[in-house]
Amino acid sequence: MMSMAAELSSILTAVIALVAALIAVVSILNQRSIARRRAAIDFFLKTQMDATGIELYNDFRRIAPGIAAITSMESFVATPEHSRVRSFLNVCELISVGINERVFSERVSYAYWGDVLPWSYQAAEPLIKYVRQRAGEGTPSTYRDLEHVAKEWAKRNARRKR
Repeated sequence: MMSMAAELSSILTAVIALVAALIAVVSILNQRSIARRRAAIDFFLKTQMDATGIELYNDFRRIAPGIAAITSMESFVATPEHSRVRSFLNVCELISVGINERVFSERVSYAYWGDVLPWSYQAAEPLIKYVRQRAGEGTPSTYRDLEHVAKEWAKRNARRKR
């Protein structure tokens, strides 16, 4: 009888340790998820409150519809509009890197930027292709994170509209 109690005691101790370890893992994963959501919300809040960020967005919205019609990207690159577009695309790329590297919550980011990132990439795609090919301006991987997020979210948006 005594050895059975000792055996049950050992098993019970192991079970309690396993449950404690599972609770710790779940807690760590939960905290990481909360941190990602907070990082995304903090970044978006700062972007929304920043006058320069709002100006960049408004400038991009004004300039972007005409990018596809530009006949000479070489001439466009010399304009102040190019600089504004690139600055906004850099913000979009930063957000996309944060999403792809799992620094930002993808769910929160999609809820806030779900239409903006795909539209921004699509509108600026001719410029992005040009930049990737132009030595000193970019590389083949310039705006790759933005491209990845924009294409995935565009598919998601299309499925949601069905």
